Amino acid sequence: MGTGYVRADTANNIANGNVIDADDLDNEFNAVEAAFNASTGHTHDGTTSEGAPITVIGPAQDVVATASVLRPKTTNTVDLGTSSLKYKDAYLAGDLSLGDAATIGGALSVTGAATLSSTLAVTGNQTNTGDLTVNGNTTLGNAATDTVTVNADIASNVIPHVDDSYDLGAVGSEWRDIYIDGTAYIDTGSIDTANVTTLAVSGNGTITGNLTVDGSLSASGSIVANTANTLTTARTITLAGDVTGAANFDGSSNITITTNLVVDSTEVTASGAELNILDGATLSTAELNTLDGITASTTELNYVDGVTSNIQTQLDGKLTSFSLETYTGDVDIDGELIVSSYNETYQAVTSSSNATTINCEAGNVFSSTLSENTTFTFSNPPANGTAYGFSLKIVQDASASGYTVTWPAAVVWPNLDQYAATGAPRLTGTASAVDQFVFYTYDGGTTWQGFTAGLNLG
Repeated sequence: MGTGYVRADTANNIANGNVIDADDLDNEFNAVEAAFNASTGHTHDGTTSEGAPITVIGPAQDVVATASVLRPKTTNTVDLGTSSLKYKDAYLAGDLSLGDAATIGGALSVTGAATLSSTLAVTGNQTNTGDLTVNGNTTLGNAATDTVTVNADIASNVIPHVDDSYDLGAVGSEWRDIYIDGTAYIDTGSIDTANVTTLAVSGNGTITGNLTVDGSLSASGSIVANTANTLTTARTITLAGDVTGAANFDGSSNITITTNLVVDSTEVTASGAELNILDGATLSTAELNTLDGITASTTELNYVDGVTSNIQTQLDGKLTSFSLETYTGDVDIDGELIVSSYNETYQAVTSSSNATTINCEAGNVFSSTLSENTTFTFSNPPANGTAYGFSLKIVQDASASGYTVTWPAAVVWPNLDQYAATGAPRLTGTASAVDQFVFYTYDGGTTWQGFTAGLNLG
């Protein structure tokens, strides 16, 4: 405890009317000096003889000290240190609240919570050893030369703020490998080289380069090849049964199969009266002998009226080539069909009285330019057990009327975000917008599987 000020004039000599000796004043001054001695003077700690605590300092009592607070007398007036005269270390066991900007030239170590109501600007390096939570917007870097290094694993989804607005990588700044266990939903893909174990394409696919398939290639829709290489191993197409013929095929050009009609004499017989119907025909004995054993009606024998030579020879001449160019019926093939080029019939359909019909017998590629709200009907699908698919291009009118489409109730759609709550896709409503769809059925049209091949294609 320091020496406090105690009156030395206990006899009260220093008083009005008394004789004041020099000793009286000397002793009093010595007591005052002792109270203010730099090392032994009183401490102003509020105890007896030490003087009251000093709670305010400064020319205008600018700083106030209490038992628990050291504060300025008025807010935003007193600085703690200057730009040239700085305190050394600051130790805070509680929170640090800064109402304005904070500039820290050295290291900042915060073991508790730090709340900044303004901007935190860090010109040097910053290291956070604990968790960092940022509730507002976050901007990393201000130039392409800045880099972000992530050593931790990402434990959340990475979702862009706006759909179809930001890229992942760029030309000349490409990512290397991408590992995805789930499904990649990509509207348009441009891949230099792809090694795919299983490729399932529900919509249309366009390959501008070469396609190499080590295994089998199958498709429920159409496969159109602008160009094709020859087969590694040429194959022979052979006709058997009542029509025979064969030709080699390697895919380099079209082929023609020369055929022969085989007539088994044991399969038909005819009486002499029936053969009289051939009267007037110029036939040799050998040619007539080819009819031995034929049984036919008068109507059937009339079909040979006008025959002037061996029937087999004439039939062979008719079947030297096989063409379906003008054939309009159905063709059933039990084996594989291998062709160098395959085309599909295209048809544009229009609506009438808010109704549009897709005739499955008319083609496999359709388009419809909307002029009103319309309801589609899919007619004449193949019978149950035969697969059939077609593509449909929907085009909005040039005035951006936003016409709507009602699909048949038999159409089922995937449960994806681009589809409306009813399951049907949302059409693009802008002027002349193009949306492409694909439909398949395997049960005679009882169920149609609908897929969106592309939206807002231009």
